[in-house]
Amino acid sequence: MNYLSITVCALLLFGDYSLTCSQTPTPSPNNPATEVVQKASEVTQKARVKKKPEPKYTKDARKHNVKGTVVLRCVFRSTGEVTNISVIRGLPDGLTDRAIEAAKKIRFIPAMKDGHPVSMWMQLEYNFNLY
Repeated sequence: MNYLSITVCALLLFGDYSLTCSQTPTPSPNNPATEVVQKASEVTQKARVKKKPEPKYTKDARKHNVKGTVVLRCVFRSTGEVTNISVIRGLPDGLTDRAIEAAKKIRFIPAMKDGHPVSMWMQLEYNFNLY
């Protein structure tokens, strides 16, 4: 990977899309380092979730009565994979890990732009409540 690609990836991860538009190499769904990731406002049709598995509580989290919301930011790729998962807000006792595992199992129809599938950023929230 050359220096430009590393710079572009870092800028994409931090959301500065306007700086990467003219510097980004030709998009390729087979190479995530060169694929342009769209914001929701830039696509003609957003990704549509078909299946979103719910994470299970861990024994420790149940024992410690942990409740709350895990917030993740990730890329719903044009190839149907969930990648680049980063934690915006986590929970202790393994709940964040359970949310990440569940996010990786999401099935969806990719976002569309100009009649072609594209990758887009998404924010996911997993609520953990004990009843």
